[in-house]
Amino acid sequence: MPYREPGARPAASPRRVPPLIPPPDGAAPIRGRLAALAGVRRTSPLRGRRAVVAATTGAVIAVIGVTVLALRDDRPAPPPLGQREQLAVPPFSPAAPVSILPSPTRSTPSAATPPAPRRPPVVTTTTTRPPRTTAPTTKPPAPALLPGATVGLAAAERPGSRLRHRDFLARVEEIRSEDDRADARFTVRGGLAGRDCVSFESVNFPGHFLRHRDFVLRLDRHDRSPLFAEDATFCPRSAGDGGALVLESVNYPGHFLVAHFRGVRLERVAPGRATAFVVKTPL
Repeated sequence: MPYREPGARPAASPRRVPPLIPPPDGAAPIRGRLAALAGVRRTSPLRGRRAVVAATTGAVIAVIGVTVLALRDDRPAPPPLGQREQLAVPPFSPAAPVSILPSPTRSTPSAATPPAPRRPPVVTTTTTRPPRTTAPTTKPPAPALLPGATVGLAAAERPGSRLRHRDFLARVEEIRSEDDRADARFTVRGGLAGRDCVSFESVNFPGHFLRHRDFVLRLDRHDRSPLFAEDATFCPRSAGDGGALVLESVNYPGHFLVAHFRGVRLERVAPGRATAFVVKTPL
């Protein structure tokens, strides 16, 4: 037992350090390099063990990184974006030139179409014809009013109007109702005072005829007198080329029926100034 002075502290017993686990064979050089770089000093066993663990961990990480880099280096690097777009589009190859000229014909000069033979000119002979002789124009005959026919008399200058009776007075008016149509229908009779002229009997008032009295045309009942027969007889005369006619009194020659605003009168006028009527089918 060593000698110890009085009052001196006992010497500390040396601390036992556990044995170190030998590192892997490949990690010893790396650990040494890492320890040299880090400047690790082996002054204490605990600090040395920590350095050994850190060096071992770093070595393992370095080995894994080197292995990953080696594996990644085996794959070819992708080309840049611009180069990839250029490689996606196939290179342009110009097509063969196209000719727009017509294809040459295979016909030979011997196969050409011969010209058409010329025809002799046609000589036409003109013959003079004698001038046509036109027959003298004559006025058309007066429209026939057939006895027994039911007719309507329309004013030539007013096609929509008709000769009618209203309140037993004759008028030339527009037809607007069924009563107006009935008043405008007359049956043609042979002239009461002469067979070459005509008389007009009302359809809706049988036995009543158009006659002039006091030079006013009205609808009166036939009284079988000779005066009534003469007043109710009119002779149609042609007026123009349109089939119109004027009515002349049989007992007052040169007097024609003339339509006014308020009625129809018998007046002495030229045929061209009398009211022209056109025979129509009844409405």
